[in-house]
Amino acid sequence: MLRVPAEAIDQLVNEAGEVSIARSRIEDEMRSLRTAMQELTDNVARLRSQLREIEIQAETQMQSRRKEMQAASQDFDPLEFDRFTRVQELTRLMSESVADVQTVHQNLLNAVDGTDAALASQARLSRDLQQRLMRVRMVPFASLVERLHRVVRQTAKDAGRRATLVIRGEQVELDRSVLERMTGAFEHLVRNAVTHGIEPPAERAAKGKPEIGEVRIEIAQEGNEVV
Repeated sequence: MLRVPAEAIDQLVNEAGEVSIARSRIEDEMRSLRTAMQELTDNVARLRSQLREIEIQAETQMQSRRKEMQAASQDFDPLEFDRFTRVQELTRLMSESVADVQTVHQNLLNAVDGTDAALASQARLSRDLQQRLMRVRMVPFASLVERLHRVVRQTAKDAGRRATLVIRGEQVELDRSVLERMTGAFEHLVRNAVTHGIEPPAERAAKGKPEIGEVRIEIAQEGNEVV
């Protein structure tokens, strides 16, 4: 067992919250990056399609020019095809460049997918960490029981009443800081219940009630709320 200052736990909870906020910003950036990657995918596909169209047009023009020169064989000069060969070479180089871009694009997509998976894992870890830290700060309502019993005894004595305190569900846990802020209000309610809600013993006996009045507190967990 270790004694840890409550302030240290509060600071850890706050820092875990900051980690979650930072992760949310990263997730927003990743969504923007994925949108940009989709645009890049469309642009690469469009570029490949346009390059293919250029290759077809160049091949068509070269074949047409070859037929024209062969028809006039006396003037046919193979060197005339040098410029068409250069066009083919450039289109081939462009095709290779597009293939390289597509490879880089695929690597980026894989990196984005891996980052998304890592962020999802980190989100689960952060959520578990926050829940565990919150449980560290939880204390049972039973920690107030003895204090409230003393308040009832002292108030009953001062007001000339006879009262007993019954608490049900005292093992339900609440955040320590919340319970501390509620303590004063609970004491005030219990005092009012004894002073204004329970008659003096003689008056109770005349009404056929037990001489000892009962103040009852019931605590229950309903979903994410404590009632």
